[in-house]
Amino acid sequence: MGLDELNSVLSHFTILFKNSSDLAKMFAWIGMILIAIVLIYYISAGLVKLTKAFLGMKVKYVGLVLLTLGAVFVTLSIIIP
Repeated sequence: MGLDELNSVLSHFTILFKNSSDLAKMFAWIGMILIAIVLIYYISAGLVKLTKAFLGMKVKYVGLVLLTLGAVFVTLSIIIP
């Protein structure tokens, strides 16, 4: 079901690419590449900060965080069919 929705969204972009000029396609690809670079940068910077914060925690807080994370994953597995 989720893949069908993703397919409909991506098919909208393919229609836009088919009806545009080569220059517009080039600008669109450059824009997508720049957006991907920014997203990768912010995700990696966030993961580094998260790792530093996780390693700086006391042991009891690490246990509480892992317990909460486990409860979240169990809840998600129950909610998602």
